[in-house]
Parts: sequence; structure tokens; C-alpha cells
Amino acid sequence: MNLGGSGAPNSLEADQVVSAIERACESDLRTALRLVARYSAYWWSNGLQDEAAAAAERVLSMLGRTVPVGLDEEYLLAVIHGAGSAEQEQLELAQQIVLTTTGPFQYSVTVLLWSLVFGPFEPAEVVDEVLERNEAGDAWARAAVELCRGYPGLTAAAPADAAQALRTALGRFRMLEDRWGMFLALCSLRQVVDEPLDVTTEALELAEQLCLAEETALLLCERADLYRRLGKLEDAHADYSRALSIGEHAELAETVAAARLGLARTARHSGNAPAARTHLSAVLNLPNLEDAHFEALHELRVLNASEATA
Repeated sequence: MNLGGSGAPNSLEADQVVSAIERACESDLRTALRLVARYSAYWWSNGLQDEAAAAAERVLSMLGRTVPVGLDEEYLLAVIHGAGSAEQEQLELAQQIVLTTTGPFQYSVTVLLWSLVFGPFEPAEVVDEVLERNEAGDAWARAAVELCRGYPGLTAAAPADAAQALRTALGRFRMLEDRWGMFLALCSLRQVVDEPLDVTTEALELAEQLCLAEETALLLCERADLYRRLGKLEDAHADYSRALSIGEHAELAETVAAARLGLARTARHSGNAPAARTHLSAVLNLPNLEDAHFEALHELRVLNASEATA
């Protein structure tokens, strides 16, 4: 991936990158801002959004509402990473940078990150204009543009056009051997194809390769749902069980709930009511998950009704 001419990231661990940025904040804010921009792709492609946010928030707290001369796009990337805690004026400055930029972004990753973070809150015509500007970028940026064109709800593209754009993006990312880009394209494509099992399986394999625990567990649940609807209950049980193990190990309560709900439904379809009740009881004992509790109670009523008519 082109990182704006700075070269690929080296082997620094994530915490070392953040430490380097913190040190730069004490002596040279311009360098700190450049480091945030340089490591943007590294953080996002390795699932390190929290680290990116921490580094960006530190730099933005020092910069305030001042955009250093010549570092407009670097400031924009910092605001994208730190959007959750950025001041309203910082958000407005970032948007002004986007609107006043006339050519493609310097950093290939900017078009994708801006589209994913701010694009859903922008009019479709603004997103389309930004994407058109970046069609002249490098090969990675062109692949990212196609990904954004097909991303669900981001543009006004018709479903068939969105699906074709995602397939184009997937093909381009394959040629670049970029697993992160392929993963994003597959995750979007699975939402628009009629038969998503193969696409979901490939996305799952990439999530595992990228060591994305939460995404892996969620995709396991989604594939298990597909298996269950196809009547492949053993395959569904295996995927839900793997998702449950990952969720418990990583302390992902919502994932644990989703996996147990799936296991309960699979057990009911298999005629194993006691196992279904065990999983539903476990869901109801999870704190602060109202939606999951609602689903568990609904499934319990279905289970009771099925037993009453058996």
C-alpha cells in the first residue's frame, strides 16, 4: 500500500509506535502529525483502531484548532482516527480540508478511511465527488475507490452496480495481494449477493489470517446462520461453538450471546431441548444485553410452543 511516499511501516510494535508519537508531541508536533498519517494504514490493516485513536487524540489535544501549514491531509487523518473525541471545530476543519482538496489525496488510505468514518454522514453526491477525485490515484487507491462505490449505503449506486464495484475492488486487491482490502470487499459483498456462503467463508479465512478475533467470531456466527437455514446443523453447531470459544476468551459479551442464541436454535432444530434451555439461560444471565435478552425470551417461547405441540 502506498503510504504517501513514506514507504511501508517497519516492524515496530503498536505500543512503540504510540510511544514514538507521544515523544514527538513534546518536541515537534509536525513530526507527530506525520507519524499519525504514516501509520494510518498500518493501524487499520492490523485491527489497531484503538491505538490509532489514542495517538491521534494526543496529537489533536496539542494542536487544538490549528492546522499546521502544509499538513492539511495529515490533520484530516488525525481527526478521522480521533473522531470519537475530536472537538466540533476540529471535525469542521477536517471536512473543510476534504471539500477544498482539488486532486487525489496524498495518502492512498485517506479516501477509504474518510469514506468509512465520515462518508455515511455525508450526502451521496459529496462522497461520489471525493471518489471521482481519487480515481487518478495509485493502484491501491483505485481499488479503494471501487470498494467505497459498492459499500452498502455509502453511495447512491444501484444494487447491481454496487455488487459489480465490489467485485472489481476484490479483484484489484487480489492482484495487489492486500488481504485487508480483500477482507473489506468480501465483507461488503456478502451483504449484496444472493448466495453469500462462499463469500462469507473466504472473508472468515481472511479474518483469521489477519488475527481479527471479534470479526472472526461474528463471521462464524453468520456462516453458522447460513448452515442452519440450509439444514446443515452439525456444521452450524461447529461454527457457533468456535465463535463462543473466541467470544469467551476475548470477553466479547455480545458475541457470546449471539453464539449461544445460535446454539440454542440449532439444539431446538436437532430436538435437544435441554441443551437449548441451557444456552438460553446463559444468555439471560449476561448483564446489560437487552436485545440479546429479548431474543432469548422469544426463542424460549418458540421452544415451549414446539414442546407443547410435539
